[in-house]
Amino acid sequence: MKNYIIVTLIVLFSNVSIAQTIENIQWITEEYPPYNYQEKGDLKGIAVDTLLAIWKKIGLNKTAKDIKVFPWARGVKMLKTKPGTCLFSTTITNERKNILGWKFIFPIPLITEEPENHIIARKSKKIVFNSIEELKNFNGKYGVVRGDIGEGLLIEAGVNSLKFDKAPNPVSLVKKLEKGRYDLISYSFSTATTKMKEVGIDPAKYEVVFEFPPTPMGFAFHHSTDESIIKKLQSALDELHSEGTAEKIKNKYIK
Repeated sequence: MKNYIIVTLIVLFSNVSIAQTIENIQWITEEYPPYNYQEKGDLKGIAVDTLLAIWKKIGLNKTAKDIKVFPWARGVKMLKTKPGTCLFSTTITNERKNILGWKFIFPIPLITEEPENHIIARKSKKIVFNSIEELKNFNGKYGVVRGDIGEGLLIEAGVNSLKFDKAPNPVSLVKKLEKGRYDLISYSFSTATTKMKEVGIDPAKYEVVFEFPPTPMGFAFHHSTDESIIKKLQSALDELHSEGTAEKIKNKYIK
C-alpha cells in the first residue's frame, strides 16, 4: 500500500510538472473568423498570427500546425478539466475569471472598438430590443453555439436557458437561423455574416437587434497554470502591442 501511494504521488507531481511548462501547453481554438479559422487547410487569423508572434518572441519553436481546432464546447471542457490547456479566442467575463478561475493573457487585437457580441434577427421580423429586460421577456427561441460567450451573456442577462437552441458550431447556427429553427441568434455579427456567405446565405436579410457591451478577448489558460508562464506570455503580448506588431497583424485581416 505504501509503495502504491508513493507511485501515485510521483505520477501526480509529474503530471503537474508537465502541465507547468510552456513547451507542453496544448493550444486549442475553434472556427471563429477573422480571429481563428481554416482556409485551404491552413490555420490563420488575427489571434493565430498573434500567438505565432508571441511564440517567436519567447523563442518557442512551434507553428500553426501545433494548434488543434475543436468545437467550442469540447475546447471549454478541456480547459476546465485538463491542466496545461490554452483556449482561444476567449471573451473575458467575470464568471470565467472569478468563478471558473481561468487565467488570461490579453488583449487579442479586435477588428473594431464597437461591441462584438450581438443579438441577430431576420430583418423581416422587425424585432427591436432596447434593454436587457426586453431580452429576458422575449418569448421566442434563441440560437447559441454551445458553451460560447453568446450563451453565457444571455445567461448573465437572466434569459431562461429553456429558450436556447444549442448548435455545435457557427455554421450549424446560421443554417438553423436561415431555416427558421429559431427567431434570434446570440453571436458576433461579423463572424455570423462570414459563415453565412460561406454556405450561400444572404447576410443582407439579417441585422443586429441588440448589442452587448464590448469586452476584451484573450488566450484562456487552465486555472492551475503557473503564474510565471502567464507573466512571460503576457509580457511578450504587451511588447507586440507597444511596438505596433499587433496592429499590423489586425490590419492584415481588415477588408
